[in-house]
Amino acid sequence: MKNFLLIIFLILSSINVSHSSPIRINIGSEPGTLDWNLATDSSSFQIINNIMAGLTSFNEELKLVPNLAESWIINKKDKTITIKIKEGIRWSDGKELIAKHFIDSWERLLNPDTAADYAYFLYDIKHAKEYNLGETKEFKSVGIKSLDDKTILISLNENKSYFMSLLSFMSTFPIRIEKIKEHNEEWIQPENILTLGKYSLSKWESHEYILLEPRNKSLKSVLLLMNDNPSSSLAMFENGKLDVIDGGGIPLLEIPYLQSKKLLNFESQFRNNYIGFNVKKFPFNNKEVRKAFSLAIDKSIFEKVLYNTVIKTESWIPPGLIGSIHDNKPRYNKEIANKILDQNGFKDRTKFPTVKFLFPESGNNRIIAEILQTMWIENLDIQVDIRGLEWKIYLITLDLDRPHMFRAGWAADYPDPHNFMNIFTCNGGNNETGWCDSAYDKKIDKASYETSEEKRKEMYIDAQEKLIYDQNTIIPLFISNQIYLKNKNIRKINFSKMGIIDFSRVETNY
Repeated sequence: MKNFLLIIFLILSSINVSHSSPIRINIGSEPGTLDWNLATDSSSFQIINNIMAGLTSFNEELKLVPNLAESWIINKKDKTITIKIKEGIRWSDGKELIAKHFIDSWERLLNPDTAADYAYFLYDIKHAKEYNLGETKEFKSVGIKSLDDKTILISLNENKSYFMSLLSFMSTFPIRIEKIKEHNEEWIQPENILTLGKYSLSKWESHEYILLEPRNKSLKSVLLLMNDNPSSSLAMFENGKLDVIDGGGIPLLEIPYLQSKKLLNFESQFRNNYIGFNVKKFPFNNKEVRKAFSLAIDKSIFEKVLYNTVIKTESWIPPGLIGSIHDNKPRYNKEIANKILDQNGFKDRTKFPTVKFLFPESGNNRIIAEILQTMWIENLDIQVDIRGLEWKIYLITLDLDRPHMFRAGWAADYPDPHNFMNIFTCNGGNNETGWCDSAYDKKIDKASYETSEEKRKEMYIDAQEKLIYDQNTIIPLFISNQIYLKNKNIRKINFSKMGIIDFSRVETNY
């Protein structure tokens, strides 16, 4: 095991920062990538959202506000949006931001060769889906064009109330395509990357640290440590070598002590955890078998084991967003679960195939996987092989060699239930289940442009009934609160409902 106390000392001794005392935060795992058209993980989100920016953003009241956009005009009759870009926004090389930089990004995001998981974010734009699926080869057919250097015109398939919210998300951030072509995969390295956020990527030592330098020198540098061992993270914090650690860096057994001393901080999040089934793989190509595995889980155990830092749920949409079924009666019923297996050809459990369950090896994820493994063997008499992988490898494995089941989570990209529900549409780039149901897709699409909140709520509830209760495609497990520790150097730090820290708003005592 690395001696992270020594590493942090060597890091601070060897790098030049704009302040002698940068803000030191543990982000746990290595970012999957800092290519914002391709990134899908929370570590990447945290960094990209501080080195880049979108046309819109959300304030602390979750109100959508202009960011790089000066303004926008929505024409409901023509189903178009005209966006005006702010004057005077400059990239880190001094070049001014123009409409082309957004259009280049969206073309790259949608290009089938890019294979971006978040390409479906732009499917509301005319012919964007057809271009992404290779049904049309010409990007010029997509409903995006620049009217001049500072104006973008977007043509939609239907009026969507949430569309401008999508442009707050990193996959839609602008790019400098000439730099990507020049440096290929290396364009995201500190010596090559061009950014326009409040921070610049100064250094990136793989599996060790990332250093962000502020463009405004009145702000502090931010040193992001990649330590996925909770025990050593807490030791670093207690020795004054870390200013902030989040839930992944807090050992489970230390939580009661930290709670008793009122050192543990909480922020509510739009963040859910679930088990996904590979519906293409026997025996989970049978929805009844999936139901049996769902009914065999007593979710209240997670609240106890995780010391009430999570909240059990029967809903995929988190509480606080319309359409949540969070308060539904718990489904746990091992007697019915066993009866279902008996009726579906598995009365002799020795004939049940070997089942593999994949999870990311970080924080308390192994403990959760072992609890699930124990419940399935005790309640169903079925042995499940669990396997934890480092984050990057976990993501690659889900794409290339998907197991029978996998543990995953989702934090809102923007505060709308559609962001949770359209993951599991047929062409959802983050749908790792293989499940596809055209009736579900139509319901989700219709809900996205329904103006009545009550009708929209009913549609999302109906869609969840299909996803969770009828098809048993996923098993919602628990809602995660954001827990974290901050030392005396940090006066104020806030996580957004989407789990993002704006480093420029961290208030320190030094």
